Amino acid sequence: MPREQMPTAAAVACVAAAWSGCHLTCAASRCRPGLLFAADLTLVSGLCLSQGITVPETEDLHGNTWILVAVSIIVVTYQLTHRPVFAALAALLLFTADLVGLVVDHPGTWTSALPQLGWLLVQAALARLLYQLVLRRSRAADRAASAAAEARRRHEVAQARRRAEGEYLATLHDTACATLMMAAARGSSIDADVLRRQAASDLERLASMGHLTGEVELATELRAEARQHPVTVDTRLADALGSVSRPVAAALRGGLGEALRNVSRHAGVTSARLTAERDRGTVVVTLSDEGVGFDPARLPRQSRGVERSIVERMTAVGGIATVTSRPGRGTCVRLEWPCVRLPD
Repeated sequence: MPREQMPTAAAVACVAAAWSGCHLTCAASRCRPGLLFAADLTLVSGLCLSQGITVPETEDLHGNTWILVAVSIIVVTYQLTHRPVFAALAALLLFTADLVGLVVDHPGTWTSALPQLGWLLVQAALARLLYQLVLRRSRAADRAASAAAEARRRHEVAQARRRAEGEYLATLHDTACATLMMAAARGSSIDADVLRRQAASDLERLASMGHLTGEVELATELRAEARQHPVTVDTRLADALGSVSRPVAAALRGGLGEALRNVSRHAGVTSARLTAERDRGTVVVTLSDEGVGFDPARLPRQSRGVERSIVERMTAVGGIATVTSRPGRGTCVRLEWPCVRLPD
């Protein structure tokens, strides 16, 4: 490059560098994108037309000039950041500006640079095609992820609905059905006031089924359940029993209530022992009696209290229930939540 052209070339380089910083600032400040796009195209087109003063005369191959490299990067970038129509127009405009600048700078040899100039348009087309492919795959992945999330949400809602229905049916079995069986039993001598109080308690219990959010003190729930049964319960609850969520409290209380009803109906004794504690984060509630006991493997199919009201209820909240009994040796019902199971 002639010495006399160096100040002009340096000034053009400074303008280009300054515009890069200005462009970044304007883009970050969310100025009008159309105006920024037009200003950027105008400046880059001006650089293309300035090849006579910014490209050394020793660069006889246009493919080696910094102008073509810069324009190639800009053309490809436009395909990834702008709409197809604007990006295509930008590619054609810069192709034309680069061609005009080359013709002015090398009027006799510009035709030899046409393959390099044509490659600008090929680059633009390939960049746009790649962008569209990536965009299409990304949208398909987003749709698949959204569909999976929606299916997972529906599944969770269905599971929650089934758990709520199961809990309601189990509570209905433990309350209203049990009270009706007591009233309908042949030769029953239960006082009418006792039945009225039991029916009122059953209605209150069923009405509370809609309130299964938040936490409650577990000890309070267990003591309240123990008081509702005609069994003398020796209650020993740990001081650090703490609180649990309402669904867990409902499962533990419901399982305890069914166990106490079984003591009253079948054990042949009038007393039981209730203990509750937290063992390494696991709540353990145990009810034991010294009654006649039974063989769990020989329960009649119509006797669903142990399975539905105790085992299934605890399983629904992520816990376990274990019923241990032998004829003549009494019965022990153990409720645990949460249950940490080791892999087989």
